[in-house]
Amino acid sequence: MRYQLFCDYLERLEGTSKRLEITKILVELITRLDEREVAAGVYLSLGYLNPPYNQLKFNMADKMVVRALAQAFGLTQSFVEASYGTSGDLGSVAKTLAEKAKKTKPVSITEMHRELVKLAKDVGTGSQERKVKLLAGTLGNLDPLSAKYTVRIVLGTTRLGFTEQTFIDALSNIVAGDKSASLKIEEKYNIHPDIGMITRCVKKGGLKGLDEVQIETGIPVLSQKAQRLSEPAEIVGKVGGIAWVEYKLDGTRVQLHIDRNKPNMDTFIAQNELFDFNKDKILAKTFTRTLEENTHQFPDIIESALRQIKAQSIILDGEAIGYDPKTGKYIPFQDTIQRKRKHDVGEYAKQIPMKYIVFDILFLNGKALTGMPLTKRHALLEQSLIEGGEIEIAQHIATSNPTKLWQHFELAKAKNLEGVIIKNPDAGYRAGAREFNWIKLKKSNTDLLEDTIDCVVLGYYLGRGSRVNFGIGGFLCGIWDPDKQRYVTLTKVGTGLRDEEWIELKQRCDKIKLNKPATNIEVAKALIPDVVTKPKIVVELGGDEITISKTHTSGFALRFPRLITFRSDKPPTETTSPKEILTLHKLARKGS
Repeated sequence: MRYQLFCDYLERLEGTSKRLEITKILVELITRLDEREVAAGVYLSLGYLNPPYNQLKFNMADKMVVRALAQAFGLTQSFVEASYGTSGDLGSVAKTLAEKAKKTKPVSITEMHRELVKLAKDVGTGSQERKVKLLAGTLGNLDPLSAKYTVRIVLGTTRLGFTEQTFIDALSNIVAGDKSASLKIEEKYNIHPDIGMITRCVKKGGLKGLDEVQIETGIPVLSQKAQRLSEPAEIVGKVGGIAWVEYKLDGTRVQLHIDRNKPNMDTFIAQNELFDFNKDKILAKTFTRTLEENTHQFPDIIESALRQIKAQSIILDGEAIGYDPKTGKYIPFQDTIQRKRKHDVGEYAKQIPMKYIVFDILFLNGKALTGMPLTKRHALLEQSLIEGGEIEIAQHIATSNPTKLWQHFELAKAKNLEGVIIKNPDAGYRAGAREFNWIKLKKSNTDLLEDTIDCVVLGYYLGRGSRVNFGIGGFLCGIWDPDKQRYVTLTKVGTGLRDEEWIELKQRCDKIKLNKPATNIEVAKALIPDVVTKPKIVVELGGDEITISKTHTSGFALRFPRLITFRSDKPPTETTSPKEILTLHKLARKGS
């Protein structure tokens, strides 16, 4: 397919916010793309180059793209900057400049994908100049629409209002004529989250083509999630008998992959001085719940894993949490997350040693275990791990007695832990699902709205008064509604941040600002922020209570919200759900 035709589809997608219309357009696009190019087409329409676990980043700021546009069309930087200041969207600027230049060189979608991969991979000394030159050469030969969307892809501002789930629904329409096959396709995506590959397999062999999609080391599985309840008797009833009760730790979710028969896919481990022996023949990786590789954060856990794990290949699910080496007590998430830094990790590893508390095993010696009951998985986990290191198996009690469950919960509170997770020991591991086989009971559930809420920042309001120097005085937060496949608003936050946090938030927002709200964001006109952002920054908020709201599109409002912390370990589609907000609202009313 010509890249120009592909961009025509992107323009059509941008022109509608109706889910059925978007799905219909995606069905047409997938049908017209051939098998060799369909994965590239899927990735580019979502605004990236590779699946999330193997993502390439362009690392090109607005100023670099301004320089590229100036070079591409023989203009001064000041002229392009002025045009940008007027329109607020460099993609639109690129379109206007290409219309005036009237130079077009046909290019296929695979050729463009290859060119953009080359652009993203250019790193090191002098790479900024080379990137600007390469992008300029590309843009100078594109038609107006192609120039517009190429710039937006590079800057990460495509804002077309759909997700991988929309592609899953489109694929179901292709093979079944409706959404009846979506669940089967989604289950495969959840264990192998590469929507480009999934689309290629369905295009090649229909639903039968999905048989080749399996769990494999080096590719993260979407994490199973817990529902929220507050009454021990109700929890025991949901589990349906004996329940396993584990402590809920305030760490960061980590999925660990080890494969002694598969070479490492990059040179990080082999070259990193934090590892004291050669591991270049071993795949050893960790992933976040957002599917990003974060192996660099946990050299001590990788080191320990290669000593403690007896298996040839394994995938583990657990929580990484820092601890005080003097007292042995766990430390708060805000301190643990310091390991996110890519520099000085060795120093932080000494200051903040980590434990990896494993609560599940998904894959062992070439075999997927997700269909097995938890009891059998746990037995295999115990057989696969040697004691004595940074990796420990999560402890649990087994009970069907609500009183004992509550006592264990109170013990978690006494230890200053988040609460407990209650699991059905007879259930399999449901990748990506949020079901009652896992239930969380957090200490804050019991104390009105001591509970925190995970939200995504949708934009900010300009500073006034004492905050005028910051350029930010408040921000709008929303939550992801999985039923609507939309972000809906919940609260405006204007207090609770230190000066440095206001500055950090503005800097982060400015990197992902949009010209207008994306089509998958529902926001009342009166609440539209001065600066709209891509839904990407997840924050944990506290508040006094949840009330019914006619203004916020979630139908609820969080009163007196305050920032607890940034949650970079969570994807924006894993915020607190509207159903959970309703539960918290009912709990507060019941408590009062």
